[in-house]
Amino acid sequence: MFLNAYKKVIQATILLLFFVTTLIASAKELYADELNIDKLITDIQDNDWHSRLPLYGGAEGIKNDRLTDALIGLVENKMLNWRFRIRAIQLLGESRKEKALNFIERILSDPFLNHDCPAIKWNAVTALGNFTKDPKAADILLDASKFEDNPVVREAIVKTMGRVGNSKAVPFLISILNDKSFAIKFSAITALAEIGDSQAFPHLKNIAENENDPLIKNEAITALERFSKG
Repeated sequence: MFLNAYKKVIQATILLLFFVTTLIASAKELYADELNIDKLITDIQDNDWHSRLPLYGGAEGIKNDRLTDALIGLVENKMLNWRFRIRAIQLLGESRKEKALNFIERILSDPFLNHDCPAIKWNAVTALGNFTKDPKAADILLDASKFEDNPVVREAIVKTMGRVGNSKAVPFLISILNDKSFAIKFSAITALAEIGDSQAFPHLKNIAENENDPLIKNEAITALERFSKG
């Protein structure tokens, strides 16, 4: 009799655990369907943002598809304060998701998204730096370089080409080594050193040997040293 009673207690406990587990799973599913956008806007401004990511995507955090969609929605919201939109762009870059990359491309090419605002475009360009070695990120930067005339955004494009590190950008970077802008020329040398493609070596050597500006000359020498170290 005691054994039968014990078995019934075990069975009841198992059923109770199953019920509780099901209830928790249902609650999680319900929460997943309702991403609190107002809280998201608040949280993305927090310095400790990354510790809050699990609230929006579990273990996946910022790589969660629903969070990506929510961040895209914030950028598209023209009524939202531009600072929130810029933070969303930064986080899209950090996600390194293909969907985020495609949207950043839209930001740079669509005036209805970037409003020709240097701050928005600068942050979109800089966000591409997270997509290391990605050929599409290099293509997006090359396309942006054809039309961008803001000097600050142009400089960001060149610097980000170095961060992406794809050799597709090398011919363009070589072509601007004679740019009138000190910042562009200096950044192009640094970017070529970061990419490390041998096509750039003779051009950097020429600058190191013949450049009159001591800062440009020294940056070319430093770039060549990086090449020699492999």
